[in-house]
Amino acid sequence: MSISIGQSSSVAAQSSASAEFLNAAVAKSQQELEGQMALQLIQSAGPVASATAPSGNIGNHINIKV
Repeated sequence: MSISIGQSSSVAAQSSASAEFLNAAVAKSQQELEGQMALQLIQSAGPVASATAPSGNIGNHINIKV
């Protein structure tokens, strides 16, 4: 029976690295999903109605006495 020093830590390091890659991939896909949801929300709001010019004389002239 032979025992290799450092072999188990190498396996643990590879396992840790693969877990980090998996976490990064999940985080990236989550951010992309949130971005798509935000764009859909903005698009669903629709166009903003433009301001119209005031009609009649109400509010057109303001008299200020000093």
